[in-house]
Amino acid sequence: MRAAQEAILASGTTSAGPGGLCGPCVELLPVTGAAISTLSGSINNETVCASDDVAFRIDELQFDLGEGPCWEAFASRRPVLVPDLRKGPLPPWPVFSTAVRETSAIALFAFPLYFGATGIGALDLYRTTAGPLDDEAMRDARILADTVAIEVMRRILATVAREEAEGAESPADAGSPTVMDPWQESPRNRREIHQATGMIMDQLDLTVGAAFARLRAHAFATGSTVAEVAHEIVTRRLRFPSDSH
Repeated sequence: MRAAQEAILASGTTSAGPGGLCGPCVELLPVTGAAISTLSGSINNETVCASDDVAFRIDELQFDLGEGPCWEAFASRRPVLVPDLRKGPLPPWPVFSTAVRETSAIALFAFPLYFGATGIGALDLYRTTAGPLDDEAMRDARILADTVAIEVMRRILATVAREEAEGAESPADAGSPTVMDPWQESPRNRREIHQATGMIMDQLDLTVGAAFARLRAHAFATGSTVAEVAHEIVTRRLRFPSDSH
């Protein structure tokens, strides 16, 4: 456990690799994969890291659909445990529960990430076999979630400090190289979604929430992900008709 915690807390001082924040969680816990996300409002959500494509897809589905275990864990501040997606009572996320069955995940476990009273996001774990986490795994997952929350908060604060420093730069400093975001490990981030939402806001004169709802509705109607639709908008291959609202 101590080694896993130290690896998590040291992950921000090295280049992001396949391990990062998620690696120690998968290595220590009896799970197949993990994803860590920040959750804030309707669109300011990011996948900080994902151990594999399935973990990333589970996160993406929850963001796109606005429901799922990560949202419930974050809101309730309690772990959400689904030991078997294909048996037992249907979880209270009907659309997500149907969509996630297209992945190889059988069991899902979400743990809230909080730093004191400040909500940060969620640690999502999945397994390709059914069954609950035993008491030892539950204890370890809670400890790792607390450690992850500390490290993600540290990275967020570092990002804010860096951006404030860049904003105070003199014109002579404007040509200095841009520093990569120190907490974003996943190359598959959602910045295009934020950009596309802003473009829809300008085009259709909508609020941010209404613009994102339009983006998500189009994705659902066309069987695409929100990220795919956002890319079409950002690259100017898709434009919503102005008379459709």
